[in-house]
Amino acid sequence: MPEFTYEAFDPRTGKHIKESAEFSSVLELFQRLQDRGIILIKYKQKRSWGLRGLSFSRVSRRELAEFCRNLAFMLRGGVPILHALADLEKATENKSLAKAIRKLRSYVEEGRSFSEGLETTENVFSPIVKALTLVGEESGKLPETLEAASEHLLRVDEIISNTKRALIYPTFVFISMTAALAFWIFFVLPRILSLFQEMNTELPLATKVLIKIVSFSAANWPYFSLPPLLIALGTILVIKNEKCKFFWEKFSLKIPLLKKIKRYSLLAFFFEYIALLLYSGISLMRSLEIMQKSFKSPYFFQILELIKKRIEEGYSFTRACEVSSFFSHLELRMIKVGEETGNLVEQLRYLADYYYQGLEHLVTALSKIIEPMLIIIAGLMFLIIALALIGPIYDLVSQIGAG
Repeated sequence: MPEFTYEAFDPRTGKHIKESAEFSSVLELFQRLQDRGIILIKYKQKRSWGLRGLSFSRVSRRELAEFCRNLAFMLRGGVPILHALADLEKATENKSLAKAIRKLRSYVEEGRSFSEGLETTENVFSPIVKALTLVGEESGKLPETLEAASEHLLRVDEIISNTKRALIYPTFVFISMTAALAFWIFFVLPRILSLFQEMNTELPLATKVLIKIVSFSAANWPYFSLPPLLIALGTILVIKNEKCKFFWEKFSLKIPLLKKIKRYSLLAFFFEYIALLLYSGISLMRSLEIMQKSFKSPYFFQILELIKKRIEEGYSFTRACEVSSFFSHLELRMIKVGEETGNLVEQLRYLADYYYQGLEHLVTALSKIIEPMLIIIAGLMFLIIALALIGPIYDLVSQIGAG
């Protein structure tokens, strides 16, 4: 929608208002202000220069968590929601979040509910935050549900950060070692070895082998550039294409180390989400629907869809999870005990903590395993190169000394 900046006058307070907000048309702007009893003085539509809909100031989960926590604190202290939103809009440094808060405030001023206003903020607030807000308004416990949403956003941010650390660190190590080796083979060694070939002396076997490797690499360099291009193309396809992303996620759950990281991350997400939603009073089926909107994984989306269908057919939650073939005996046993004893939320929270801590330990252990492996591999690589270079260099120095 187009964005308008406008000036208006509020006869009730005598205040002069200068704001900006999105409206579908000038008529909607006029109607909204009229509903609030405000007189429009002048307006101006902002130019988008063909970049409408693009956001250059992304709202992070931590910023949203801070907003939810601060709003909960202010509401609990008796501050009216309109005043709280106005103060938070001025305090936030993120322009996208400030714009979303301004839009929320305008909806609340019109007499609509806070949860209805959240629905208009597009992709700023997650479906789970919107659902918790609606439950909080209906139950009269909005500060409590906002506090729960804040804790949830921080927990999710930590899970994602740990997952990225577990995946990025080995990837960075592999790329760094490959780049260093390529630099030596294609730029450093050819110049040194060409000098050795001009020497009138018998070269050691290690040097001869290294010369053949470097010569072969230089002659076939296009083939060596093909794997990085294929990896880059595959990454783009996985990001852009849902089918490619689905098959990659399914395949990644079969790769030994990656399988554990991916599975721990998905299960930490799943149990964290569903425990929070059930605790807030949202039904199991509705919780699964909200989770489908929140999950970015197309593979796990299908698992949730299968669980939903089985529950609709009359299966228990435990049996529905068992049919999906994704959950282990430990997880199924914990869920079953929770259902039978009426302590399902507590069991799910235990599982969420278990996999969250497991992911943290996995990240720590992975760095401890990779570091010595990196030292050993790098040491062997440069030892072989050093042995291949020391002999000819010694012979060259001897010839110079003899001359």
